[in-house]
Amino acid sequence: MIKKSLLLSLVFIFSATTPAFAEIDVDIQTMNASKAATGERGPALAVLKNGNLILGGGNNGGTLFLGDGKKRAVITLGDLIKQSDRLKDSRFAITDIAVLSEGSNSAKLLVSYPRLGSGKKCVEVVVDQVDANFRTNKIVKNKTWFVSKPCVPIKAVQHAAGRMEKIDANSVYLTIGDLGFTKINDVKARGDLGSVFQLTETSVKKISTGHRNAQGIVLLTNKALLVSEHGPRGGDEINVIKPNTDYGWPFVTFGKPYTSSDYVKPSKTGTHNGYEKPIKYWVPSIAPTELVQLPDNWGKYSKQLVMGTLREESLVFMTMNAKNEIIGEERIEVGERIRDLDIDENRSIVATTDSGKIMVVKLRK
Repeated sequence: MIKKSLLLSLVFIFSATTPAFAEIDVDIQTMNASKAATGERGPALAVLKNGNLILGGGNNGGTLFLGDGKKRAVITLGDLIKQSDRLKDSRFAITDIAVLSEGSNSAKLLVSYPRLGSGKKCVEVVVDQVDANFRTNKIVKNKTWFVSKPCVPIKAVQHAAGRMEKIDANSVYLTIGDLGFTKINDVKARGDLGSVFQLTETSVKKISTGHRNAQGIVLLTNKALLVSEHGPRGGDEINVIKPNTDYGWPFVTFGKPYTSSDYVKPSKTGTHNGYEKPIKYWVPSIAPTELVQLPDNWGKYSKQLVMGTLREESLVFMTMNAKNEIIGEERIEVGERIRDLDIDENRSIVATTDSGKIMVVKLRK
């Protein structure tokens, strides 16, 4: 018998449904977490080993919360982003949370977010180490691991990315978007933007470049690193990340420019010639978000890749072969914009939505 997750005790509004149009037979449980949402943006999410949640966002954008199942409460742990370092804009919010290590009463976290930089006229992406104490329900900012450069003029704040994937207790992978930088097609001027990094407390290593807005990242059990990213009009992608590789943005894309007045016009559309090609792309766009790999209790879906979406309001299940090729796709339409994903201690999918809900998805037995 599967142990009941502490997460399920965190219910204020609860339902159990399986959409009639789902191709995969699942149970979906939903609960209210609107306290942790930032405007129309759902909270960042990390699941602890005991089933409790760390959520990031809130009305002020930079608040960390504990979803405590035993107390049946969403508890405020503290604020990380100074209000002077953000605009009242849902994009200025905690983007992702990585749990580096944890004990019964504490956790070592990494938290990523965009903030206003020098002079409050530009935007940068920051990764802070945060120590959480669950006895006192307080957080302490320990150290800043990363600050992106250049600091981009504030009028262009978008595509921050900031997704992280844990490697071990001392390191993570990190995505940085192009931030809507008008000089993103200048390889020297764009600096850290549009890249994937490997971070430790004392080192920063650039792995790949040419990414537009990588909103999902996962390290598979076979050690392949995958990212999902937004294209322009069409051209959403999944890429296998290879060291010292350029994935083409903004020079090539399978999508199309929005208008002639957009911040950058791709050099070539409908192609990836000359650059690393994605293993999957979508035209029209589906607006992909976080990626997870299913554990081994999902029957024929075990070890599949699962991706959240915003525009399609669905979970995308993808079958991969030994060559890291995507050879099959199925979708569950959930009727919610999926912002973040994780796997809980019962091996269920946990998702946050832009309407302020937490969803728990498990295979129906």
